[in-house]
Amino acid sequence: METCGMKVFSGIEGGASRTTCVIGDETGKLLGVGYGGPSNYLTVSMETVKKSLREALDSALKACGVLRSLEGAYVGLAGVGLLHQPPILENTVQKATGSKKTFINNDGYVAMHGAFAGGPGMILVSGTGSIAMGSNENGKVARVGGWGHILGDEGSGFHLGLEGVRAVTRAHDYLLPSTELTEKALSFFGAERVEELVRVFYLDGVGKERLAAFSEEVLAAASRGDGVAIEIVASECKALKQMVRVLRARLSLDTPRLALFGGVFEGSQWFTKRFIEELGDDAEVVKPQFSSVTGAFMLALTSSCIELTPEIIENIRESENALLRQSRR
Repeated sequence: METCGMKVFSGIEGGASRTTCVIGDETGKLLGVGYGGPSNYLTVSMETVKKSLREALDSALKACGVLRSLEGAYVGLAGVGLLHQPPILENTVQKATGSKKTFINNDGYVAMHGAFAGGPGMILVSGTGSIAMGSNENGKVARVGGWGHILGDEGSGFHLGLEGVRAVTRAHDYLLPSTELTEKALSFFGAERVEELVRVFYLDGVGKERLAAFSEEVLAAASRGDGVAIEIVASECKALKQMVRVLRARLSLDTPRLALFGGVFEGSQWFTKRFIEELGDDAEVVKPQFSSVTGAFMLALTSSCIELTPEIIENIRESENALLRQSRR
């Protein structure tokens, strides 16, 4: 689907588990989408970051048949924003995209921009990790969380999975009631006895993505009424609610809108409902106007001095709907 004479841009969202790229032209028409591996530079090597970005970009270009170089690329990466951005990251991203202009920001920022099309509001991400980010009417931007799986990530898939496994060992020591999580954990991690979890975690090693995947078993057990799993979910929902409360206060938002992102929310309607119940009147949960990666594409346009006119916004909306429907087939 080559667009003759049109300048092409890319928006990229890189997380702890997956990288997504969209390609579009200067009129706002999205042409192709592609996927790659993890690209959080704090948890994977720069070579892996480059490989994941390149894989996502190449597959998106192949999907739409675009052969020209990119005019601009906006890349939202997990892990960006807490530390001074190292030059090697900028060089890696630039080489991976090959774009004339490359912009880098946090993955939460592109999600926020997509959710509210650049307007005020808050987002809450619960995927492999967790972060809350928002902006107010004056353009002030603030974030809560995003500290990674060792220092934070409460309410994330990783934290849910970790607390699920910890509950298994505590139940084995009679510190907690018996729970179906024991059977689920042994099967999931390939152990015959609870004691073998020591081998699995300390000798074999379990990556954070694998542990985050176990969150599905924790949520499923909670939805079936397992008391231990229910307590875990309640605690994680409270942690997410506190992130939203603090963010709202920092931004002085009277009637804040909140958009939910991430694999935990997207993969479990039960968890989403439980969180919204816990949230109460602290924020109005709304549907994002656009996806995170589309938010990155929109930023690629505006960062290249292309105004998002109503016509361009409508082109983005129509083509995003068609593209996402096609990618799900």
